[in-house]
Amino acid sequence: MKRLRANSLAVRLTGTLVAALAALLLFSWFVALTLQKRFAESTARFSALAMSETLTGGLHGMMLANDRSGLESSVKAVAKTQPNIRVRVFNKEGTIVYSSIPSEAGQRVDTTSEACFKCHAAGRPIEKLPPGDRTRTFQLDGVPALGVIRPIENEPSCSTAACHAHPPEKRLLGVVDVSIQLVRQEEVRRQTMALMAATGLATLLLVAVVVILVVRRNVHRPVRSLAETLGALGGGDYSARYEDESIAEFAFLGHHVNRMAGDLQKANAELVDWAQTLERRVEEKTGELKTAQAQMIRVERMASLGKLAAVVAHEINNPLASVVTYSKLLLRRVAKAGGAKPGDDTEKILEAIASESARCGEIVSNLLLFARRTGSRMEPTDVNKLVDRSLFLLKHKMDLALVHPELSLDSALPAVLCDPSHIEQAILALAINGIEAMPDGGTLRILTAPHGEHGARIEISDTGVGMDDEVKRQIFEPFFTTKGDGDGKGLGLGLAVVYGIVQRHGGAIDVESSPGTGTRFILTLPGTSAPGEES
Repeated sequence: MKRLRANSLAVRLTGTLVAALAALLLFSWFVALTLQKRFAESTARFSALAMSETLTGGLHGMMLANDRSGLESSVKAVAKTQPNIRVRVFNKEGTIVYSSIPSEAGQRVDTTSEACFKCHAAGRPIEKLPPGDRTRTFQLDGVPALGVIRPIENEPSCSTAACHAHPPEKRLLGVVDVSIQLVRQEEVRRQTMALMAATGLATLLLVAVVVILVVRRNVHRPVRSLAETLGALGGGDYSARYEDESIAEFAFLGHHVNRMAGDLQKANAELVDWAQTLERRVEEKTGELKTAQAQMIRVERMASLGKLAAVVAHEINNPLASVVTYSKLLLRRVAKAGGAKPGDDTEKILEAIASESARCGEIVSNLLLFARRTGSRMEPTDVNKLVDRSLFLLKHKMDLALVHPELSLDSALPAVLCDPSHIEQAILALAINGIEAMPDGGTLRILTAPHGEHGARIEISDTGVGMDDEVKRQIFEPFFTTKGDGDGKGLGLGLAVVYGIVQRHGGAIDVESSPGTGTRFILTLPGTSAPGEES
C-alpha cells in the first residue's frame, strides 16, 4: 500500500473534514456545557428559593411565638442534616441573630458585603427587590456557593402580636440568608465535562476513521488508479486502461482517458507500422544501392580489363597469326619431304605449336569480344530460333552428359532488336555452364517471355551443384573459374563475355543459386540498341 503524501487530495479532504468536525464538536461541546451550566444554576436557584421560602415559613410560627430557643434549634438542625447549607437570620441593622454556625451569632455584617449590597443599595429598598435579584453566586470556604436572601416583612400578624409587637409603619424586620455550597453540582459538572470530552473524542476518532475509509475508497483509490493508468500511458504502455466504474465522476474521466489511450495506441501502431515500412524500404533501397554500386564497380573493372585486353589482343594477334601460319608451312614441308624420320618428333612439335597458337588466337578473339572491339549488327531477331539453334549445336554434348532439355518458349514473343550472333554466343555459354554443372546428368530448362514493350527475358536453369554467395559475387569477373586447370578446362572468360554482351545490349543479367539446388541465369534484353552501338 502506497503512503499518502501530505499534499494529496485524500489527505486534504480527510484533514479538512476532520478539522471541521472537530471545530463543530468543540462548538457543540461549548454550547452544551454553557446550557448545562445555566440549567444547573437555574435549578439551583429555584431549589434555593424554594428552600428559603420553606425555612422562612417554618421559622415564621416560631417568630410569632417568640420561641428563640426553637428558632436556634431549628437553624442548627439544618446545619446538621445539610452540612453544605448555611442559614443565617439578620435583623434590620445587619446583626446576625441566628446562624447554623454558632460562632457567627451576634456578629454584625458590613452592609456593603456581597450578601447585603443589593438590599442596601440607594433607591432599592428590600421590599422592592425582585425575586430574581435575591440570589447570588460566590465562593464559600473556597467552594462555589449560591446564596438566597429572603426579607422578613412586618405583617399584620407581627404588628399585633403580644410577644414583640412592631409598629405598623415599620415594613422590614430582618433577612433570612440561605447559602448552599454547590459541591455536588460542581462534581457533576466536571463529570459531565469529562464525559462529553471522552464522547467527543471517541466520536471524532470514529468519524475520522469513517471519513478516511470513505475518502480512501471513493477518492484515493480511483485517483491512484487513474494516475497509474496515466503513468503507464506516459511510460509507453498504450494497452493500459482505467477500469474502476464505481464512482460516476471518475468513470467519466476514465472513459475519456481510455478513449485517449485507444487513440494513442492506434497512432503508435501506425507509427510503428510506418517505421517498419520505412525501415524495410530503406533496407530495400540500401540493397539496390549496394547492387548498383557492385554493378558500377564491376562495370568499371570490366572497362579497365577491356582496355587492357584490347591492348594485349591487338599487340599479340598479328604475331600469333604469323606463328600459326609458319607452323602450318613447316608441317607442309615436312609432309612433302616424306614425313618425319622414325624417332623424330619434329612433326608433333609443329602440330603442338599450331594447336596452341590457334588456342591463343581463340583467347585473343574472346578478349577482343570482351573488349567490345568487334562490331555489333543489330537487327530484329526471333530469340526462340536462337534457343533452338543453340540446343541443336549442344545436342551431342547433352546426350553424352545425360542432360535432358526442357523448353518453355513463348510463341507470342516479339522480334527483339539485338545482335543474333552475340546473343546466341551468350545462350551457348550459359547452357554449356549448366551442362558442365551437372556431371551426373540432370535437366536443363530454358524459358523465354516478353520483357517490357519490345524486349525479352531468357531464363536458363540447371539442376546442378549450385554456387555459394562467395562464388556468385565473382562469376562475372574475367579469368575466374571453378573448373580447375588443365586441358579442356575453362579460362574464366565465358561469363565475363556474356556479361559484356548483355551490357552492350543495354540489358541485365542476374543469377539465383545456392549449393545443391542448381543455378538459374536471367537475361533481360530491352529490345533497343545501346547508345553508341552500330546498327
